[in-house]
Amino acid sequence: MTSTTHTINTHVTFAAATHPYVHAYPPDTTAAQVLTDALAAFGITTDGTTRYYLLFNGTEVAGTATLGSLVTGEKGHAHQITLALRTETISGAS
Repeated sequence: MTSTTHTINTHVTFAAATHPYVHAYPPDTTAAQVLTDALAAFGITTDGTTRYYLLFNGTEVAGTATLGSLVTGEKGHAHQITLALRTETISGAS
């Protein structure tokens, strides 16, 4: 018997990438984990001069937010979510 675990197909777009990062995650996956995975998929290493974060529907997502909590507000229980990876230069970083 196969498991019918609910997953959320997650798409992360990034302006500097030619295609989105796509992965199916369990609903209890945090945005911080998705961010870490997306950065790795896009080949981005953090150097302390840039802050990376995710947006959902134009609002910054807290790292502790779960994918399930984000899609709950959508019509029914969505099985797909699109997040946007954004960057911000940290002033005074050396």
